[in-house]
Amino acid sequence: MNSDPTARLLPAGRHFAVTWSLPSEFAGRTNAMLHRSRSFASEGGAPVDVLTFDDFRDYSALRGVLTERGFLSEGTRILNLWEDLPAMAEFISSQPALDSESEESPFASYSPLSTQPSAKLVELEGPHKRLARYADDGKTLLQVDHYRSDGSLLLSDRHDAKLLGVHGGRSLTLCDAAGLPIQEWGSAWGLYRSWLDYVLAGEQAYFVVDNKNTARFMASYQREHAVVLYQVHENHLEDPSAGFASELTASAEEVFPRLEGFDGVVFLTEQQAVDVRRRYAQAGNWYVIPNGRSLAAAPEADSARSERTGMHAATLSHRKRVDHSVRAIHLANTTLSAPVGLKIFGDGSQRSQLEGLITDLSETGNVQLMGHVTNAQSHFKDASFSLLTSTSEAFGLVIVESMAAGCIPIVYDLPYGPASIITHGVNGFLVEYGNVEELARCIAEFVDMPPLEVQKMRQAARTRADDFSDANVVRQWVEAMNHAAEGKRTKGIDHTVEIEDSACLYSAGGGLEVRATLRLHLQQPIWQERVPAFYCRLRLRPGEAFFRVASTGFSKDAAGRYAVRFPFESDVLNAMGGSTADVFLETRIGETTTVTRMPLAEVKAAPRVYATVHGNMSISFA
Repeated sequence: MNSDPTARLLPAGRHFAVTWSLPSEFAGRTNAMLHRSRSFASEGGAPVDVLTFDDFRDYSALRGVLTERGFLSEGTRILNLWEDLPAMAEFISSQPALDSESEESPFASYSPLSTQPSAKLVELEGPHKRLARYADDGKTLLQVDHYRSDGSLLLSDRHDAKLLGVHGGRSLTLCDAAGLPIQEWGSAWGLYRSWLDYVLAGEQAYFVVDNKNTARFMASYQREHAVVLYQVHENHLEDPSAGFASELTASAEEVFPRLEGFDGVVFLTEQQAVDVRRRYAQAGNWYVIPNGRSLAAAPEADSARSERTGMHAATLSHRKRVDHSVRAIHLANTTLSAPVGLKIFGDGSQRSQLEGLITDLSETGNVQLMGHVTNAQSHFKDASFSLLTSTSEAFGLVIVESMAAGCIPIVYDLPYGPASIITHGVNGFLVEYGNVEELARCIAEFVDMPPLEVQKMRQAARTRADDFSDANVVRQWVEAMNHAAEGKRTKGIDHTVEIEDSACLYSAGGGLEVRATLRLHLQQPIWQERVPAFYCRLRLRPGEAFFRVASTGFSKDAAGRYAVRFPFESDVLNAMGGSTADVFLETRIGETTTVTRMPLAEVKAAPRVYATVHGNMSISFA
């Protein structure tokens, strides 16, 4: 806890955590977001508002539940768009109307359900009244009207704004207390941005965005007084073992092409930041800040600990691979004179399969499924060791929580968290990724270690966990926010780019190098600290996915021409497979970026470079 409760460490201004929705039961990402918000309030001295945008949860009831469970505390609160919307409508109604020179009605798409007597309506569940209209197929949503508690129309949201009854075009119309239209947006993002403007009221603000559903539109929220940081919570690769250029997860595909739209991007580990940098270069402010934890969770003694019992806290899903832990316990017990036990905290789709596996392995007396609990971390003080066998993690806060309680983590060396936290054999154990037999051997060796060595490891684990204290982590956030705010105040230099020549070369190792000669035309001279930065982007068709590299330096001749070179690793070319990629040059000076399509002159009878059957270079001029 901040020793001086009146001291403020976080930058002046309002602070927000941005997510789409807050369920009453949630997993790691939401837990980490709420914990960070509480630590900002307690250690950073700044209250935090958690912003939510969904229209189907009763937040008036949820606030009480989360407060009772300790997820909300003094200095943290939840704001919801739909709870605020009536007051926002009243505020808009009180503002002077803007004169319009357009002869077209400003609310041409406004057609509330009350004016459509033949429409078949469906009442939706939720905290406020909502009526929906669907297409004839009964599935395609065409309109939702939202109502105030007094029954008046609050907002009419049409998904058939171009032609009534035909899906296409969006129109969201806000109404005053009398049900008359006062403002219209052509997209949900427009409504969201207006709500943020209403909440901020022009104040300086800092946003930390925590999920993909809000990240896409928050990247478009560009305000001089708003610093927007995106927190990467999850592993961004479907199979991290396949390399940095391998397939992205669905959420990363949506968000990562927009990373430079944020004032800063925060990764949980340096390893993940390095992999993303190899894929995209770094065309903005990136930071590495781990998840924090409360020091109060550490136990004072180990007297109540069961020395031959471990625990695994995880959702029972395919990605968490809890069956690996069960199999490892079984294998360890085939070699031990006294059995080792395991308590599994969590629930999910794999529960019935795990129950069957435990029975088949005759481990019902040793392995217990404890179900979902809201405070699984409190059980680390009772266990001797913990297991983590996921396919991937972005950090693995559960490891830190285990170490803080003196519970020794025995985990797969998976991307990206464990190796950033654990020193093998000192404060925990790193096991070869996916190797159940090695996991079993490590468990067996640990439970038979001399007591003094075990106690030494437990103390080392607690000491390492202190590095992730809320106080330390909040200080890192303060530095990142200040740096991002300073970068936002840095002005760019307007410029145009003229590409005079370009080339594409293959290397013997399977790599690719793009070269260009160009001129910069500046609106003002470049100061010494504003050296231009050059990037080359390969954007895959169709869609927004791309790979990008920074130039390996550049030269400038006496005539003012820049020569730049961009090497792409062979892994990138292999990952692109049979795709077609468009080539772009990005030139950044300060905070101004110019994107130019890379030209290539058509050459008649262009030579074709190819490898012979013996792997040698030949050129065909045919």
